[in-house]
Amino acid sequence: MKSDRGGQSGKTWLIAGVCLVCAILIKPVQDRCESRRSQSEPGPDLLYFSSPGAVKSMALGYDNLLADVYWMRAIQYYGRREEASKRPVRYKNLSTLLDITTTLDPYLLDAYRAGSNFLAEPDPVGAGQPQEALKLLDKGIRVNPQDWRLYYDKGFIYYLFLQDYRAAGETWLEASKLSSAPYWMAGLAAMSMSKGGAIEVAMALWQRQYRESDRADIRENARNHMMSFQVAKDLWTLEFLLDRYRAASGSFPPSLQELLRGRKRKYATADPSGIPYDYNPQTGAIRLSPQSKIRYLKVPEAYKEHLRLTIND
Repeated sequence: MKSDRGGQSGKTWLIAGVCLVCAILIKPVQDRCESRRSQSEPGPDLLYFSSPGAVKSMALGYDNLLADVYWMRAIQYYGRREEASKRPVRYKNLSTLLDITTTLDPYLLDAYRAGSNFLAEPDPVGAGQPQEALKLLDKGIRVNPQDWRLYYDKGFIYYLFLQDYRAAGETWLEASKLSSAPYWMAGLAAMSMSKGGAIEVAMALWQRQYRESDRADIRENARNHMMSFQVAKDLWTLEFLLDRYRAASGSFPPSLQELLRGRKRKYATADPSGIPYDYNPQTGAIRLSPQSKIRYLKVPEAYKEHLRLTIND
């Protein structure tokens, strides 16, 4: 009897010990299971299909419908800022979602236009990927070559996010040649190209706009730009000649007429309206006269360096 009781007592203690060990292990085992489960779950930036061609082949003819679905997904992906902050890369899949959308529906202009802004805007507002934005717009232009708005957006990306003013101007110039483009596109191109240093092209655009426009305000704006370029050219040329004169003689000439005496080439000493430029022989400073009727618009400094090279030659 005693042996049976001793055996039962031993079994009881064994079961109790096993239960205690199990109780102790519940928490670490549970933590381990949770960890494995979280690792197996989709991450916050997982994209099941990343090939536009594959998605298109699976659309089974419902391309436009699926394009709308992907466009809405792209908007949601971009718009959920609290979710974006948890991703390793905030907008890693945005360009892919937009590529799929526009492959399914190449004529979905909103996806090109708004999507390119989503991509180009710097972090944290956007993806900070202006080059991807340009690729998206080029894709749209290939399919919709007559839509001036895509060219406008492309120039906007160059101008605002890449500070490539010449490329922006060339893009807007190309857009201005489309029959659907608004009248102000050529002026926009001229403004940007002058800022980027393409002065001759900008001048030609202003001259063309002045000759061809039937709107008084457009002609006046073009005229002001042409006059401003001429004033800048005159002043910077005289400044350059004054510097050379001082370097040779040790002082500035008493007058602009003395500065230009004996020179075979003619240089302007008055603005296009006929008002002489103000000149200070003590300091060598030269400027547009306060009495001038010219409405001067600032001309980029890049033109000054270009002009110096021309004078040197």
